[in-house]
Amino acid sequence: MAVDEEMEMQGSKEDTDAMEENMGLSCTLDMFREHDQVQQLINSIDKAIATQFTAEKAFEEMKTILDLYQEQPHLLDPHLEGILGQMINIIRSRSQDQEVLSQAFKYLWLVTKVRGYKTIIRKLPHEVKDLLPVLQLLETPEGSSDFYTSYVLLLWLSIIVYMPFNMMGFDATTMETNQQASKTVVERILLVIKTHLKSAQKSREMAAYLASRFITRPDLRDKYLPEFITYCFEVLDIDAESELHSVFHKLGVLRALGLIFKHGKREEMLPYSKDVLLRLIATKEISSSDTPVRKLSIKLIQRIGLTFLKPKIASWRYQRGSRSLSINIKGVSTEDGKAEKMEDEEDEEDEEVVGEVEEVIDSLLQGLKDKDTIVRWSAAKGIGRVTGRLPQEFGDEVVGAILELFSTRESDKAWHGGCLALAELARRGLLLPERLSAVAPVLEKALVYDELRGQYSVGSNIRDAACYLCWAFARAYHPDQMTPYVNKLAVGLLIVALFDREIPCRRAGSAAFQEHVGRQGTFPHGIEILTTVDYFAVGNRTNAFLNLSVEVGQYPEYTQPLINHLVEKKVNHWDSAIRELASKALHNLTALDPEYMSKTILPQLLTQTTGNILVTRHGAILAVAQIVHGLSLVAKKEGKLIQNVIGNDVLSGIRNIVPTLDDRKLYRGMGGEYMRQATAVLIEKCSLSAFPFHGEEILQKWHLLLEDCIVYVDENIRTAALEALPSFWSEYFKPTTEESRKWRDTLIARYTSGLVTEKETQSLGFASALGCLPHPMITGKFDVVLSALIGATEITPNTASWARTRKEAICSVLRLVDTVGIKTDGKACDLVCKANLMQIYQALVKSLDDYTMDRRGDIGAWVREAALISLQTLTAKVVGVDPSLLTEDVVGEMMARVCQQAVERIDRTRKVAGTAFAALLYSNPKVPHIPNKEQLEAIFPKDVCDKMNWASESSTFGLFIQLLDLPAYRSRVLLGVTYSAGGISANLSRYTSEALHTYLNARATKKDQLACFMETLLQLFASYQKVDRITLPLIKTIGDLLSSSAVLDVVLEEDNAFTSRLITLLKKECLRSTDYHKIAAVIAVLCELLRTEGTSAKACLTQLSLFLGYQYPKVRAVTATSFLTALQDYSDRDIVPEEHLEEITNILEDTEWMDNMEEARKQRNNLCSLIGIAAPQPKKK
Repeated sequence: MAVDEEMEMQGSKEDTDAMEENMGLSCTLDMFREHDQVQQLINSIDKAIATQFTAEKAFEEMKTILDLYQEQPHLLDPHLEGILGQMINIIRSRSQDQEVLSQAFKYLWLVTKVRGYKTIIRKLPHEVKDLLPVLQLLETPEGSSDFYTSYVLLLWLSIIVYMPFNMMGFDATTMETNQQASKTVVERILLVIKTHLKSAQKSREMAAYLASRFITRPDLRDKYLPEFITYCFEVLDIDAESELHSVFHKLGVLRALGLIFKHGKREEMLPYSKDVLLRLIATKEISSSDTPVRKLSIKLIQRIGLTFLKPKIASWRYQRGSRSLSINIKGVSTEDGKAEKMEDEEDEEDEEVVGEVEEVIDSLLQGLKDKDTIVRWSAAKGIGRVTGRLPQEFGDEVVGAILELFSTRESDKAWHGGCLALAELARRGLLLPERLSAVAPVLEKALVYDELRGQYSVGSNIRDAACYLCWAFARAYHPDQMTPYVNKLAVGLLIVALFDREIPCRRAGSAAFQEHVGRQGTFPHGIEILTTVDYFAVGNRTNAFLNLSVEVGQYPEYTQPLINHLVEKKVNHWDSAIRELASKALHNLTALDPEYMSKTILPQLLTQTTGNILVTRHGAILAVAQIVHGLSLVAKKEGKLIQNVIGNDVLSGIRNIVPTLDDRKLYRGMGGEYMRQATAVLIEKCSLSAFPFHGEEILQKWHLLLEDCIVYVDENIRTAALEALPSFWSEYFKPTTEESRKWRDTLIARYTSGLVTEKETQSLGFASALGCLPHPMITGKFDVVLSALIGATEITPNTASWARTRKEAICSVLRLVDTVGIKTDGKACDLVCKANLMQIYQALVKSLDDYTMDRRGDIGAWVREAALISLQTLTAKVVGVDPSLLTEDVVGEMMARVCQQAVERIDRTRKVAGTAFAALLYSNPKVPHIPNKEQLEAIFPKDVCDKMNWASESSTFGLFIQLLDLPAYRSRVLLGVTYSAGGISANLSRYTSEALHTYLNARATKKDQLACFMETLLQLFASYQKVDRITLPLIKTIGDLLSSSAVLDVVLEEDNAFTSRLITLLKKECLRSTDYHKIAAVIAVLCELLRTEGTSAKACLTQLSLFLGYQYPKVRAVTATSFLTALQDYSDRDIVPEEHLEEITNILEDTEWMDNMEEARKQRNNLCSLIGIAAPQPKKK
């Protein structure tokens, strides 16, 4: 029991802290509900090991149950002793098989993994009688090789050897009965420890724990501790490259030494401390290339350092008194900001600190600069522990040394380590309030630390650690001590929470701000801001920059600091996305302090718009553009002119930006792309702000720049220019005079002629630009522009791959329709009317036939999707004006085409088509002339359409397939379905095939409907002859229908015309074809047709004989195989003369069809004579 009490005292604090932390993570469980199931698994171990499969299944079942409590392991505690007792009894039973023991050890390991070894070790039995059995198990091959067994046994042995009995005396009583009489128990345990210290598994860590418990025993320490330390340094002296597993061995001995100095009593370890420290430094493991080795070296050094200092709490540390949050909220405080005097305080002036402590601290400070975070974190905690035992003077020197890490000469690693160390000191009360004045400037810099290093940046970990330091301040200091730094700290944390590039940093800033609001209560408007800038809201970067910043900026204390940070740090940020967001955020913040923006910020940014640094220049131009637009909105509300708000100097500076950049040739090269995009935004915002540049020469330069940008290769530049053109034309180029109208006519003529060019980007740009024409410029020229855009939607041999141009042309037509409007009796040159509406519909419907393919895939899908959206939108506009403009033919063709797209291959396209179909069907006002509207509404009820996932083939194909009963939709739907059924997607083919078979089986007795189905199928085949995109999947669909169902046999046998037409179409399709997949599909259909009764069998056999002598070996082989399979499957049909069936079968099986073609044709001719058909004759040349 003494062991239990001592272990409880040592582990109570850590266990309590862990339990409180775990309880706060997730409260989804309230008790260990699977206790009975776990008991049953333990009791049925004998059955579980019957086979390897059942053993692994039982293990996985136990693992699944216990993993549920990974975040709430304390729920296992009421049942822990019972579970452990059951499994220990199984292990203690000498009669159990090795498999049973192995399974029990696996279960024990799972429990230990979830609850933690520090808790489990206090629950394990620690009787002397268990020592030898456990040791013997560890010495067996299973105990030394099996991970689960060795881990649990080493843990169990760690508590057994902690029992207060004389180990030497134990050796004397067991010597005679011990099988290994040449070795004592102590030596055997040491051998086990050393064996497992070099393991590559987690048992290495448990061996180190056992070593720390065993070697620090009073009766073994004096003799075996020096020997073990010597052994450890012999391992550390091994060259890592000379021995493969030396790294694991080093990790084991370093962990063992660290735990020895942790668990051993200070006065007993002190004699060895200096020697171990010097030898460790001499091995240079602290600078090893292996990260875990460096981490464990740092941990060992800090433990050694603690032995040089008395284990006491520093009397000079800062103490807040009560840490209760509820007391803080009530405003009750029990402390006066001064350190309390301890009753047993010693005179620190007389306390002596040995020189080795300086070596320890120096090593820990070096660890703060390590390249890996885990090493820096370990060093930071070590500095906190060691400083807590130092006199105040030495502790202050440590703080000073840490502050020296925050210099421009140090790396980002040193900054990160320094933040962690300061946070640890603050958390422990070792960073005195007097030092806050020195720490505050460093913290302010660390919160915004961000440096570009080549192709990546550094600083996110520093900003995160700086937020942790702020969090520690909130818990460590009294509000009175923090008063001088409250404003800067609040601003700094909000800047991180709102404007940091990384999500973890923004959330860390929000969490630290929340901690200060709760514990300090002195942040200005803390509660109001906290409800806005919470942990989840800052997760979205765009929301944080553009929305939350405005919520915070409305408080005067934060308005200008937020603006200043954006201007100083984010406008010139290395990431272009951050620069753009910063400029938009400045636009949103402008209304909160327009005078500061116009008088201070705008002139400051204007000087940077033509600077030498690319990112600064780009960000400044974007920021100037957004700010002047924001100021124009403010001026408009106040009834002022923009030039009166910003001043003539700023106006002149903006006017000169584009000419200056052009003169310095900054639009060229890689940086030129950023400049083009930024100046396009500038032109757009100046136009929206109505800058008084009307009639000036600068407008021509701006227009030339925008025209150059709309035909640029980069899409972002084109987009920026196209967004600028409408406002630019509307403000500065209104065709109100004869001269301006001529300029307009010239512009439109140039753009429409530019659609026919050799460069896709030029055609693409002009097509998009024509759609941006404002109403005054398009009036009188709509018919010209419309004809040009419709011409751009057509596929020509030279523009077949220009799918993006065709898509943009369709989108431009729709935008122009929205611009000019629709009127029944209007003029075709001014707006959409009866004269040109059908022309638009015909172009859109025709675009649904765009199936252009290139290396990017089905790029025609872009055009089809744009056409579907345009049809939906245009129809809604037309029925809103005059439904009579829509003719029956147009509506019928449109609905059938939309249904076809809704059952094709690409799920994205199906979703667009399905959405358009539902919108047209249930349009308000209603779309006239929809064929079979009542039947459509019955198949597609409105509530079903509202919830439908139109991209899901499993949900939609079963509904659309029913449209095959409706003549208006049959051809188009069947075309789409067969195209999908023959696709390469297994999932799509499966659902399409299921829908087709379900439809046909439901109509098995309706011969007229089956005949219509077959007739439509053959008509499609004839219409798309030699169009591989259609015919190959169509042939595959026919083959699938014939092989998987006999529904169509009735139609084919009653009317031989169907079969004859099908065979004729198949012959034409494979004539002179070199496509193996198409020929193989034709062969499959011909073999299926052999079973039909009638005269078609002979035609099929004749065609198959041609394929048996085909020039391609693979075709001959697949023909022979398919023919042979058909003969075997349809043996009840007289496909060939029965007397020759066996001989025909033997020829098909024995002939090597992949070999010599002449030999194959000879055998083919032999087959023809046996079958009774004429052998094919080669054509005479």
